[in-house]
Amino acid sequence: MKTALKYLIPFVVLFLSIPVLAQTNNIINEADMLANFGKAGRIVLKGKAKNLKDKYFEFAMTSYTYNNESYFVDFNKDGSFEKSFPIINSQQLYLYLNNDAITITVADGDTVLLNWDEKNFDHTFNLSANKVGRATTLEVEWEIYKKFRKPETELRQRLSKERETLDAKRKFDLINELYNKKVRLILSKDAPKAYKYIDYLLSNNYFMYVSWLRSAGLLEEFKLKVIEDSTFKMPMIEGNATEKSPEFAKYNIVNENYKIANELYLKDLPEYRAFMFNYLRFTSPINRLVRAAKGSSPTNFIFNDYYMAKACLQSTLIEDWFITNIIMFGFDFSQFKDVEEVYNHYLPEAKTPYFKKALEEKYALVKQLKPGVRAPNFSLTDDQGKTISLSDFNGKVVYIDFWGVNCGPCIYDIDNYEAKLHNKYKDVVFINICVDSGNKVWKNAIKEHKLTGVNLIAEGWTKNPVCKTYGINGIPHYLIINKDGSIANNNAARMNELVGIGKNELDIALEKN
Repeated sequence: MKTALKYLIPFVVLFLSIPVLAQTNNIINEADMLANFGKAGRIVLKGKAKNLKDKYFEFAMTSYTYNNESYFVDFNKDGSFEKSFPIINSQQLYLYLNNDAITITVADGDTVLLNWDEKNFDHTFNLSANKVGRATTLEVEWEIYKKFRKPETELRQRLSKERETLDAKRKFDLINELYNKKVRLILSKDAPKAYKYIDYLLSNNYFMYVSWLRSAGLLEEFKLKVIEDSTFKMPMIEGNATEKSPEFAKYNIVNENYKIANELYLKDLPEYRAFMFNYLRFTSPINRLVRAAKGSSPTNFIFNDYYMAKACLQSTLIEDWFITNIIMFGFDFSQFKDVEEVYNHYLPEAKTPYFKKALEEKYALVKQLKPGVRAPNFSLTDDQGKTISLSDFNGKVVYIDFWGVNCGPCIYDIDNYEAKLHNKYKDVVFINICVDSGNKVWKNAIKEHKLTGVNLIAEGWTKNPVCKTYGINGIPHYLIINKDGSIANNNAARMNELVGIGKNELDIALEKN
């Protein structure tokens, strides 16, 4: 089957061919590259904050698996802090400050300085670093956040709300207009010592907006364009100008770079990884050809993606990255037995130790939550201040919804299907566990969305013991527990699926003794 797919669509290999990975013009031995990939360095976050409301702040860091890593920084009594963290190459941090997520870029060896007053955050927040180029990047990223956070959020909402009424050209123009504004801001910085950092920001920015095009179904019809006029000309990159390819001598990404599986992009650009993971699975012509190929599995979609990667990705590093991620994603959202089948098939083939170890660690966690295993007990506080334990509901079918106040899909399910589901299954215990807010915001959300059932809070999300035990890295996440306390499905169906006609997994759980 694997061989048949490799020869079924040979032209596709050219579509995803990659440049030879090189460093200072010396070809890197692939075995050494794979063996050394993923070795961690360190970053330091330090600074001081005033008028604090909490004892710590949290941040997430991008990684080479689809889940971000989560961390927290404790404040000293005087508001100062200093803490080091592991990092692999260059990553983005999402600083959860001022009730938002501020995006900055960091790399091995960086010390980032943060200072602010929570009573006047916008005017006092200050970013700096121990390296000139990195300090420039942080300065630009903070300006990007201030100027583009709101318009980007508003455009995402508009594209979602008006997806049926806006025509394709109008959608593209709206996306491309924002892309141009951000490019112009980045290039407005006179940073002769920071060319590589500016280039990083432009490249990462490009793949972010290509992701927007893919999500809007525009990727094959349009490509992003940087528009030059009498007031704006793209600057030349020092030392790269040639007569034959002047277009590559500009700080400009206007070609279809998303069609190239590039190891350097993979290593350095978080937005490229986020885009490529979805592009390969859902959008690329390769994927459609492989899915239509004889021998592909009509039911185990994880295997379909596995064979597509084996057929088309020439880079061992990118192949290991992609397959590792589809398996890890599958363990969080698909049937355990289907994903386990792919895991057992692939693990002996994995050639990158970093990805093989990540898979083994993920499997060790999820196999403790597979169907038939007793659900780990937990105790949390409800909205009346009472301690509630899972064991309180022995003998009942339990449907758990891990949700968040700031999670759009979570709120959509609650507003549209929660009441219908509860009315349909009066013998089921519905437990709603909020993971992303504090007590006051959570209680207000319960009232606003008329959320019934057992309402519990697991503050701290990824550092909360309940979320750690159940591997809750993404929300919404649903879980069904049988009457005997065993797990029926750790990746249960969403509410809209369960309110439909026909027998479903809640019905099956209720029928069991």
